[in-house]
This record gives sequence, structure tokens and C-alpha cells, in this order.
Amino acid sequence: MGKILDFFKHTFARSAPQPKQPPREQLRTIVHEYYGNNVGWFAYNYASNIYQIPEVRTAIQSFAEIFSIIPKYFERKDKDGNVTYLEGEEDRVINVRANPLQNASQFWVNLITSLMLYSNVFVEPRFSSRTGRLSQLYVLPHDFYDFKLYDDRATVTFGQIGKTYDMSDLIYLNRFSALGGGQKNDLGLYEMVIQALAAQAIAVADPNKVRAIMQTDPTAQGQLKEKDADGTMRDLDARFDKSVRGIAYVDPQWKITPINWNENDVNRDLMKLVIDIVYNYFGITADIVNNKATEIEYQLFVKNHVEPIARQVEQEFTGKIFSRMEQAHGNRLELDTFWLQVSTLSAKTAFFNVVSRNGVMNNDEMREMIGYAPLPDGLGRKYRVTLDTVNIENADAYQSVKNGAAGADGQTEKPEGGGSSAPEGGKNAAT
Repeated sequence: MGKILDFFKHTFARSAPQPKQPPREQLRTIVHEYYGNNVGWFAYNYASNIYQIPEVRTAIQSFAEIFSIIPKYFERKDKDGNVTYLEGEEDRVINVRANPLQNASQFWVNLITSLMLYSNVFVEPRFSSRTGRLSQLYVLPHDFYDFKLYDDRATVTFGQIGKTYDMSDLIYLNRFSALGGGQKNDLGLYEMVIQALAAQAIAVADPNKVRAIMQTDPTAQGQLKEKDADGTMRDLDARFDKSVRGIAYVDPQWKITPINWNENDVNRDLMKLVIDIVYNYFGITADIVNNKATEIEYQLFVKNHVEPIARQVEQEFTGKIFSRMEQAHGNRLELDTFWLQVSTLSAKTAFFNVVSRNGVMNNDEMREMIGYAPLPDGLGRKYRVTLDTVNIENADAYQSVKNGAAGADGQTEKPEGGGSSAPEGGKNAAT
């Protein structure tokens, strides 16, 4: 009887509500077209298409890893310059977990690697269907593409999948910028300069390369005829084929002189020139790669090569992640490249000495740069200045006192502002 009741229950019962399917527009993404929403295929593509040549890999890896450690903040900046940091879903994506496969550091290294190798890179931001906030970031595989510009919008068509997307939906970065994307700016130089290294490597590994010279014993009489010499070489070849643990027998009438090619295998000057060309193409130097660069060289590298890409990243991410209303209220992405320039302990010490004396930074801000907690009870929040400077409006009076000049009534003028000649303080006395 119980089975019959169960049959009628299953037959006439209402269907259970099905789980909600994601909106169709969420599936019509480039990630879907390229990877079929298959994270495993994305992993294969990511792992197999980059870092093929040691010299190029070293240059790109060094540049990308330096870029990946730049502090990145989503913030809101008002017209007076006051900054409020936004700690939400977007901040987690750029600083912790970019997508289910990559953490933030891996994503940024992947992004810069693709940019350096192909001179162009597209990133698809994916937004949560529940909150509408940024939830994932994907670096798209290298592909042929074509831009089209309309009155107020632009599109890009990818050749591999043959589909067109609105540029406002994608983050796009490039080197050697040109209207139209510079599709042909791939690393052609790479192919040319690496051929020199490859040719040298092939020559070194050539099995037919002469390794020794075999001569007749000086005490032997006469010269061998050509056919006899050929027979001797065949006999030598047979003996070497039957070598025992790497040892072969040679008749005592022959004298073997080995040739040491170690110093001549590789043209070291040519190799150094090729490596320098590759490093220069990627905006990095051998001293930076080998951690031998001076503070000034490293600052120039950050200023001339890292910062331009960082500014482009800021503008693209801000424009594609935030709405126009949010941007109007000061929402933006900031990459703090200054943190890279003041890198060594000696540079930080000199920097702190200047900014603390002139009220540029307070103690808590300086402690934050070296990873220390703020001082308790708000003691580190006050800005302080030294007393060896004066307000510009009191400069003439200060100079008169310093030079001992008398005033019109025969009395020495006293400046109103603070300074070394006004020990009691003044308008700019220290707080």
C-alpha cells in the first residue's frame, strides 16, 4: 500500500522549483567563447603559451614581478584631495583572488607577460549578477583582432572566434600605441636576435664537430694513401663503437691531440649584445635583473618604464570597472609606484628626514611605509615642522633682522613669523 501511495505522490505532486539559471548575458562573454567556461582549458592555455626562451623569460619575468608588487588601491578622492580607501569586492579581486585559478599576483604577472610578449592584451572583467560589482578578471589569449571606430563607441572583432565585442566591456592595454591597436607590433625583433643564440647552441651540440686530431707517429715512415687513410678511419670508428666504459683502443702508431673548444664555442660578445638588445626592448637592464642597479638607475627604470604602464592600467581599470557617476564622485584605481622608487633603507631614511622636517608626512604615515602600526593615542597623527624656516610673507623682515639692518625709527625690526631669529615662535611655529 505504501508503494502505491508513493507512486501517486510522485505522479501528481508539483514539480520542485528548479535552481535559477544564470542570465544568458552572463554566458555571452569572451571567456565563454574562448574557454567554454572551462577553467581547466584556461589553465592549459595560461601554462603553455608563455616564457619559451630563457633570455626573454628572464626579462619579462623580472619586469612582471616588479610590477605585481606595486600597491594597488581602489579609492575615492574628493576635490580637496582627501582620499577614502574602498575595501570591497573589487579590492579583493585586484589584491587577493583575481579568478578561481589565479591569485592576484599570478594575474598581474600573466597580464604584464602578455603585454610584453604581444604588445597588446585584453582583459575581461566579470561582474556579479547579484551585486553588480567586479567579481573576476581574466587575461584573454593572444589572437588576431580588428578595431572599428564609430561616432561614440568602438568595437573589436576577434579572428579566432569571429565575434565582435564593444570596447567598453573589455580592458585593453598596449605598447607602441596607435589608433587601431598596433596589431602588428609583435616581438619581431625577438625572432631575429634569438637566432644568433640558437645558431651558436646548434654549433656547440653538432655531433660531427671535430673533437681531436689524429696524426701518424713521427717515427713512422712515409704517408698513407687516401684509400688507406679511409680504411684507418673506418677502423677507428669501429673501435669507438666497441668502446668499454668510454675507453677505446688506438694503435700506438697514431698520435691523438684533443681539441678544447670551451673558449670558442660561444661568441660571448655577441651573446651579451643580443641579451642587452632583448632587455632594452622590454625596458629593463641586466643590472636590474641581477640586482646590481644603483638607487638612481632603479628610480629611472620605475619612472620611465613602470609608471607609464601603471598610468594606463589606472585609466583602463577605472573607466571599465566604475560607472560614470562613480567616476564623477572620485572613484578610481591607484597604483602607488612611488613605493617602488623609495626602496632601500638608506633611501627611506633620507626621505623620512626631509618630509618629517617639512610637515609633508606625519609619523603614522611614515611608519605605515615600513610596515609598522600607528603610534598609540594618536601621537603619530600630528604634522610637525622645524623652526629654521619662515613664511614667505615675512622673508624681507627676517632678512633685515639677520643682516642687522635698523628700521626707520632706529629700532631693529622683528619678524612676525617664526624662525631662528624669533625663538618665541610666530605664525609658522611648530605645533
